[in-house]
Amino acid sequence: MRAALRVGIIAAFAIATVGILIWNLQPVDGLAMALALALLCVDQGRMALVDLNDIRRVTLGDQRVRQFFIVTLIAIAVELIGFYFAWRWLAVGTALVLGSQLFFNIAAKIQLYPDSPEPIRPMGLKECGPMLTINTVALGLTTLWQRGLFSQVTSALLLVMVLTYLILKYFPTSLAITKDVGENP
Repeated sequence: MRAALRVGIIAAFAIATVGILIWNLQPVDGLAMALALALLCVDQGRMALVDLNDIRRVTLGDQRVRQFFIVTLIAIAVELIGFYFAWRWLAVGTALVLGSQLFFNIAAKIQLYPDSPEPIRPMGLKECGPMLTINTVALGLTTLWQRGLFSQVTSALLLVMVLTYLILKYFPTSLAITKDVGENP
């Protein structure tokens, strides 16, 4: 069953990624926005698998983990809806994805580290502040893009933000950076 769920999640995010790129090739500012969202889609698909695996490894016996599980499922569902909406309505889909990120970072309240002596660690708004700020700025750029205000600049800035986030996350220069972006080392 876990293998089927894993394949289903991978397929859902992969199809969404391809659809975003295929349906949004023109104009250039739409392509930059679509590329940013497609890259985010790949990352979020991977994180869905990581979070669900960590939840399974820790235990649903703890109320905090049950709440984290529910928050994770809601975030995954809203993200997928957003990624699929982005095929046709790029700005609306992007806003849904970013809104789901804001929701997750506010509602999760814990971070899981299954292989550590303290596998459940509290995560308050203070610790999530940088991610909440980044998500809010990205949502603001998306709104400006949707309204046609500085569309080439806003889509390019969003793409740069996503690329910077992914570079810091997947090519850290130290273990400290890896922990700061919420990933198990």
